[in-house]
Amino acid sequence: MSQPSPAPDRRLDSDRAARLSRICEDIAEVADLLGPDPAQLLARLREGALPDEDVDTVLSEVSELMRAAGLVSSDTVLRGPRYLPLPGIQGRRPEVVHVCPGGLCDRVEIPRPGTSPSCAVWDCPLPTFRMDR
Repeated sequence: MSQPSPAPDRRLDSDRAARLSRICEDIAEVADLLGPDPAQLLARLREGALPDEDVDTVLSEVSELMRAAGLVSSDTVLRGPRYLPLPGIQGRRPEVVHVCPGGLCDRVEIPRPGTSPSCAVWDCPLPTFRMDR
């Protein structure tokens, strides 16, 4: 995996950031089934001045690639209740989380032993962020 590029000039609005976060998480789980096409499409999001319409096009194209491969993208299907207790933290706030390396979306992952979540846009592991800052 390559190193993350500098952060884009802007952050996506909350709806687009949430869509990208879900797609990125999905691709991390099924990347071996999809090949390099989603990564090539998502690499376009590294351009800081990309208009909202182009961001929407990239997200739609990636969702369509997933559908063509027989996968249902979470971009189109909600996974149930939006707020659930996080496993393994028993009511306490996590001290460290994994976040988007480019600051482009709102993806946050709770660290799990033996796993290192990756970013489909920046093609690298999600860096950690200390919550007590």
